[in-house]
Amino acid sequence: MKAVHYRRLFDYNNWAHRRVWDCVTPLTDEQFRRPCDYSIGSLHEQLVHTMGAEWLFLQRVQGISPTSIPEPDRYPTREAIREHWDTIAADWRTYLNGLRDAALDGKLTFTSINGRTQRTMPLWEMLTQILNHSTDHRAQTLALIHQLGGKTLEQDFIFYAWENPL
Repeated sequence: MKAVHYRRLFDYNNWAHRRVWDCVTPLTDEQFRRPCDYSIGSLHEQLVHTMGAEWLFLQRVQGISPTSIPEPDRYPTREAIREHWDTIAADWRTYLNGLRDAALDGKLTFTSINGRTQRTMPLWEMLTQILNHSTDHRAQTLALIHQLGGKTLEQDFIFYAWENPL
């Protein structure tokens, strides 16, 4: 894997988040906050968790070990979530623009958010983890939107590639 591949995959990740966000926007506030007993909880909680994990891993690749991810109450509205997520996406873009191939095999050490476990892993694994985590939670988010009666769509990489050929 090369740095250019990760830049493309993160572009896909942002593209897919935006598509899912278009499914979130038409929902009512009640639907947005309706409790769900699967995974993270309500759509609101699911989105803040996904956004928070992307922030957490960005911190980790920059050598910082946060002790928690943001709580949903910190981002009470869709607008607040979207605004902060846009900042995180821009910060990822800045980081990835400076990423070089040689760095991908470099080992990074961080402390888990519980503060007890220290982990060391290659950068490429950390980047792959956050992309996989986001895909997993987008799928959960789409399933929840469907259950709420909202419109959903595909998020597969192939659709991104067709829309954004190299």
